[in-house]
Amino acid sequence: MRQLLVQVLLVTLVALAGFTDGQVHPDIAEDAYLDSLGLLRKYGYPAEEHILETDDGYLLGLHRCPGSPVSPPAPGKPVVLLQHGMLSSSADYILMGPQTSLVYMLADAGYDVWLGNSRGNRYSNRHRSRNNETQQFWDFSWHEVGSIDVPNMIDFILARTGQSALQYVGHSQGTTVFWVMMSQHPYYNQRVKSAHLLAPAAYMHHTRSPYVIFLATYLHTTELMLEMMGTYYFAPTSEMDIQGGIDRCRDGAPYQQMCAITTFLMAGFNSQEVNYTMLPVMHGHSPAGASANQMIHHAQTVRSRIFRQFDHGPTMNMIRYGSITPPNYNLQNVQAPTLLYHSTNDWLAGPEDVLLLAGQLPNVRKRYLVPLPAFNHMDFVWAINVRSLLYDELLADLRAYV
Repeated sequence: MRQLLVQVLLVTLVALAGFTDGQVHPDIAEDAYLDSLGLLRKYGYPAEEHILETDDGYLLGLHRCPGSPVSPPAPGKPVVLLQHGMLSSSADYILMGPQTSLVYMLADAGYDVWLGNSRGNRYSNRHRSRNNETQQFWDFSWHEVGSIDVPNMIDFILARTGQSALQYVGHSQGTTVFWVMMSQHPYYNQRVKSAHLLAPAAYMHHTRSPYVIFLATYLHTTELMLEMMGTYYFAPTSEMDIQGGIDRCRDGAPYQQMCAITTFLMAGFNSQEVNYTMLPVMHGHSPAGASANQMIHHAQTVRSRIFRQFDHGPTMNMIRYGSITPPNYNLQNVQAPTLLYHSTNDWLAGPEDVLLLAGQLPNVRKRYLVPLPAFNHMDFVWAINVRSLLYDELLADLRAYV
């Protein structure tokens, strides 16, 4: 903790010392406000939105980039589904632009790219009958995302494209929900050609994030406070938040480097891979919204050291599960070819926890350690050199399983 405080102080001093006046570039301001589809279209890529109703009535915004300027849309292209992490959205794979983000790279390489949006984020915050300001709407964790949302997405995509199987890429909680899906519905092993999991998150025994450690330590107090305040969810950025991010995080702003501190404290420090010019865009799209129970579920995993379903307490567990403790997820059901991509400086999916997870998965075909010791949890989607450090390897692996 002392080393962490020193790092925070150093970054603060650098920020204060580095003040210069400046204006935000028009493209940066525009990209901060544009939605996922707007970003794709701005840079010349076709974009579609499909509204999918889940089995339990949530309306999900499923995004699609079926081609690119160098690989126009055409039937029969290999299909890949990208699934985002906690508090995020499809924008994670888009917002850094055509020279960096994964969606453009895959579309240029000839893929039909689909991007999921979990229930509760800004693109999937409606329900057939429930008001999204009520507790009933937000009564879910990532268990429901994995057991309902992702399987429904896969069914929809395969029906729409006429294909029998697709490839899956997930980041952070996008990997967690993959384990949940396969544990609960092993049938989907037949519908996934290969799974490519970035910063794979199941066990979090060795988390170094102060936020997660605090939440896990004071979990019961936090749950009680949230209940007393009637707080069931974390809202996405508003227009006021976006403008605030532009003002505070733009090039020339006195505290620009401080804008990265919140991410560093969650994901791990790595200032060399932060594109500071793009910070207003990152802050414009994240957070994208999530239920409070999604964070609580991760904290429960840290406390229990068991990868299992949401703990509702002994009484409700007995009603829901027929036992006083939640059922464990069965990782032996994950039979699809599984490739893990992880890093040394990931404060949420640390190397020790990834090794523990890999030892419980029956069909791990590859484990790739990013060759940069400082690479952190969010660098998997936002790093300056993510293509050379990771995506080139990922694309070669995807092609091997087409």
